[in-house]
Amino acid sequence: MQRFSVRFSSAVATVGGARTFWDPFGHQPESMFLDRKDLNQMYPTQKPQTTGGGFGYERGPYWAAMLLPNPAVRLPHERRRLNPKPAKRVTVFGASGYLGAEIVRELCEHPDIEKVRATTRYPTLIPQGSDLDVLLRAYPDKLELHECDVTDRIQVNVAANGSDTLIFAVDYHAEYANNSHHDVFLIGATNVSWTARSVRAERVIFCNGLDATFASESNYVDFRARGEDAVGANHPDATIIRFGPLYGRNYRYRGLGRYVYPACFPNTKVQPTWVVDAARAVVRCSMSHRAVRYKFDLGGPQTMSHVEAFREIARHFEKRLVVPCYRGFGRFFGKLATWTVPNPWFDDNYILTFELDQVNRRSTLFDRLASWDRIAYKPHTIREAAEIERGSRKLAPLHELDVAFKQLEAADKAAFEQEEEAAKTFGIYRAKAEPGFGRTDGLEALAQEIYPGQQFRVKPLKGATYPSSVAHPGPTAIQ
Repeated sequence: MQRFSVRFSSAVATVGGARTFWDPFGHQPESMFLDRKDLNQMYPTQKPQTTGGGFGYERGPYWAAMLLPNPAVRLPHERRRLNPKPAKRVTVFGASGYLGAEIVRELCEHPDIEKVRATTRYPTLIPQGSDLDVLLRAYPDKLELHECDVTDRIQVNVAANGSDTLIFAVDYHAEYANNSHHDVFLIGATNVSWTARSVRAERVIFCNGLDATFASESNYVDFRARGEDAVGANHPDATIIRFGPLYGRNYRYRGLGRYVYPACFPNTKVQPTWVVDAARAVVRCSMSHRAVRYKFDLGGPQTMSHVEAFREIARHFEKRLVVPCYRGFGRFFGKLATWTVPNPWFDDNYILTFELDQVNRRSTLFDRLASWDRIAYKPHTIREAAEIERGSRKLAPLHELDVAFKQLEAADKAAFEQEEEAAKTFGIYRAKAEPGFGRTDGLEALAQEIYPGQQFRVKPLKGATYPSSVAHPGPTAIQ
């Protein structure tokens, strides 16, 4: 009887202490104490080894849902990267591609560039007489060839070590084994942008397309947008450049693509970019202070429909038949080609790139978004590009055009310094970042970053300094 009364009183106490309101977290009190295992289950960052073809595993965004801002993790040698120096030693990832080879050419022809590293996955399979092969023979002292797969962090580190600028120009459409868009565009861009910080490369330039859009039905479009996001999360000073559909001489049409082009989504608006203009924009951004922390939409000067643009390109460059095509047929054969042809000339991903307009975004809607006028470069129309490549129009070397641009940047710098001096008269002392990495006192953390409210102080607080007995201060001098 006593045992029953004790049990009854405890039951009454339980009922009396019950919640009288709806508590959505009442049934899982451990939810406030998440460990790494719980986070990995909530936000998985890797695909499972075997998928069985389930719907959730067909595409990768579900397995890379969360991009943490890695600049919050400061490396031992790092400081603010607000004023990087102009490029001298450059590594180009994807140098055997159409845009990558043209970037290498412009870098080799520029007298201010000291060394160029061209990376490709298969350096022994470069075709005889290809663009990169010709450049390797023409610039044996200035151009190095490296084997590098951007999905391999070790190879990326080896190729990037010693360079002050890393350019990501990898691009391909057809996925195959161990070469998914998830791995190349997202993981590869993450590797390059993070390695840039570890090897003290001051600049990262990510080449993308105006078609890069989140949550697209196309793996290619979706992961290029996610790669752009990953670069911005890993290297805050990166320059992200988005081009329209590239065209130019010796564009690598394969198979039937040499003779016929089925234009699915024929009414989509596009701004085609000449590949030489694209490469010159990359080189100028690598040497420009105006490009730091900027996104550039560099579509060409002409806005046309998809079918009109490619007919105009076919009229002035390689002749081929451009016809509107029902997207259902194109997507069907695009799916079929990847299963039947070893190296298909188009696939489903390429067709879906023209689902949305590929035009420059309005700079008023985005912060730090610019176009050609920011780098003071005038792009060429399709007709002008064809005349230049035929030799009937002259194209000045980029280093000659850089003279006016350097004067523009010098005027910007003088105006900024004048503004800083004027601010000091009002008692405002802004934090100043020296060029490049490292500080004179050898400490990686700036007082302006670690002390809250610094921008509101009349005089900034000073960080810790080494004793005067330390001759060569550095990150390893303090143990």
